[in-house]
Amino acid sequence: MEPGKEQIMLTTERLLFRQHTMADMDAFCAMEQDPEVRRYVGGKPRTREEAEHRFINDPLQPIDDRMAVWATILKSENRYIGRSGVYPHYKPDGEIIKNEGALSFYIAHEYWGNGFATEAGRAFIQFAFNQLKLKRIVAVVEVGNDASVHIIKKLGFTLVETECGPRSFYHFVLKNASDNPL
Repeated sequence: MEPGKEQIMLTTERLLFRQHTMADMDAFCAMEQDPEVRRYVGGKPRTREEAEHRFINDPLQPIDDRMAVWATILKSENRYIGRSGVYPHYKPDGEIIKNEGALSFYIAHEYWGNGFATEAGRAFIQFAFNQLKLKRIVAVVEVGNDASVHIIKKLGFTLVETECGPRSFYHFVLKNASDNPL
């Protein structure tokens, strides 16, 4: 897609979320090469070649024009600072779970501590429940990623399971309050 013609999906006070473009590749790759950012999403930084391959070949674009991980742009700087969104929640066999999504936020290290992940999370939760009419959102956080656990809890998610293994993960759930009978 041509720069300047990106589809803006959603906006907040400080952020906008749009489709990824080739202009985002350098910032995307810098995040993939940053050991601090990659510490809890694979454990080690990617090479530039691996990061470029992921940028080009991973499904960053929307599956149905709405459920995806979107480029996260800091409005005040017009700068790519990560990716955020709600994407389909899959069963272990790869089948999409109807009426459910998975929350993702992935922010560049130099922008940590400014509330951007929380702001993105709130926006996509509201979008998922109010626009997509999802009944449930899940989030998976690697054990030890205390900052993300704090954000997920602040957003109202409940811990439902801890998966232990070579890499251990917390599994969180947030149910759509409008689906709960009074």
